[in-house]
Amino acid sequence: MQKRYFKDEIKKGQKLIGTWVQIGSPEVVEMVGLAGFDFAVIDTEHSYFGIETSENLVRAADAVDLIPFIRVSRKDPSLVMKALDTGAAGFVYPGVLCREDAEEAVSASKYPPLGTRGACPFVRAAGHVARDWEKHAEHSNEDLVSIILVEGQEGVENFEEIIGVPHIDVIMMGPFDLSVSLGVGGQVEHPLVMEKFGEMIDLAASRGVALMPNIFNPDLEKVAELSDLWFGRGCQSLIVNTDKLMFSWGMEQNLKRAWRSRDKY
Repeated sequence: MQKRYFKDEIKKGQKLIGTWVQIGSPEVVEMVGLAGFDFAVIDTEHSYFGIETSENLVRAADAVDLIPFIRVSRKDPSLVMKALDTGAAGFVYPGVLCREDAEEAVSASKYPPLGTRGACPFVRAAGHVARDWEKHAEHSNEDLVSIILVEGQEGVENFEEIIGVPHIDVIMMGPFDLSVSLGVGGQVEHPLVMEKFGEMIDLAASRGVALMPNIFNPDLEKVAELSDLWFGRGCQSLIVNTDKLMFSWGMEQNLKRAWRSRDKY
C-alpha cells in the first residue's frame, strides 16, 4: 500500500507534480512513477475503463511509490466510495458547479460522523479485513485527499461558495471546459482563461485551499513557462499533460527525426 501522503508533503512545503492516466495499463502507471512523477490521476471519466481496471492501476502506483488519485466518471457520491475502496489516496470529483456539488462529494468521502461513506472492512483500502477498522477509518477521514474539479463559467461564478465547504483539500482548475464556456473553446491559455484562474488562486489562498492547475501543452518550453507561472503564484501542485499526449508527442518526435534521415536519400 502507499507510503507517501499528499497532505503531509504539502504541509512540509513540497511542490508536487502529477499527470493524467487515461491508458488502462499497469505498465503505464509504473512508467509514470519510475519517471519521477509524484502523483497520477487515474481518469475514469474520459477513458474506456472503469473501477475494476482502476484498482489494478492503484496497485501499480503503490508498487512504484506513486500517489494515486481516481477521477470518478460522473457526479455520483457512490462512485467516490468505490474509488476510495480501491486504496486510492484520494478522488477527483468532476463538473462541480455549486456548493451543493462539493458538499455531496466531501460527505461521500468521509466515514460517519464526518460524512456518509459506506463502511465495509472487506475492501482493499481496509486491507481485506486484515487491518484494524478504527485505525483505517481514522486514516481515511484524515489522510485521503478530496479534490474538487471546478469546471465551466458557472463553477467559476460560484467559486467563493464552493471553497467555503469544509474538508475540501484541493481545487483543480478545469481549463478546457472553462475555455469552452468563455467562448474560446480549446484555447486553454487564452487571456480570459488565465485571468479567471488568477482570480481563483487568490480566492483559494485567502481560504487556505490548495489550487491544482493543469498544463496541456506538448511544447516543452511552454511547460516550463507555465510551471514557473503556477508555482510562482503559490500553487503547490500541478498536473503536466496526460500519458496519451506525452506518448503521442514522443512517437511523433522520434518519427520526425527518422524522416529527416529518410528524406536525405
